Amino acid sequence: MASMAATSIFALSLIPSSRLLKIEIPKSRSFLALNYKGLKVNHRRFIAVKASAPGLYSAGQFELTAENVDKVLENVRPYLIADGGNVDVVSVEDGVVSLKLQGACESCPSSTTTMKMGIERVLKEKFGDAIKDICQVNDEQVTETTAVNRHLDILRPAIKNFGGSVEVLSVVGGDCLVKYEGPDSIGSGIKAAIKEKFTDIVNVEFASIV
Repeated sequence: MASMAATSIFALSLIPSSRLLKIEIPKSRSFLALNYKGLKVNHRRFIAVKASAPGLYSAGQFELTAENVDKVLENVRPYLIADGGNVDVVSVEDGVVSLKLQGACESCPSSTTTMKMGIERVLKEKFGDAIKDICQVNDEQVTETTAVNRHLDILRPAIKNFGGSVEVLSVVGGDCLVKYEGPDSIGSGIKAAIKEKFTDIVNVEFASIV
């Protein structure tokens, strides 16, 4: 399964997403398998890609929102689904896109390759410099993000009194990304509170606010 996933996503990386919707098939021939410059794309995958939202791909690049990211990923999903996986958009905040691989893709040893060679390439092509980072999260990390947010509830009244706000965007490995507005002194307290409670978090960064 790992080799199949790696092969499929490598195949995806070879085809610019702008050309995935432009493959034409002669009506007179069967297309159980389509030879595209030596790359075989089976009937099931081609039809799924063909079904992607056409309006979205009429523009070169467009606004970075969770809805648009989800639509762009429709070009990737057929390859993942064919190998027993899928991908969900967890959040899009301040240029940081958090994604969760599902099914076979989540536990597959080549999941990092899937992210780097397929998903990230397509997203960066469509959103350009609007994307600051793309994070892969799992169920445990999503739960930890929720836990850190709940822990910060004890600081939110003080932050609100100063006209500020705080929200944990993602926790990946030992890195915690936080959206924070408010005084620097309270910001330092937020970082200390997170590290003290969650000892596996070694780095707390505040996301850039444009």
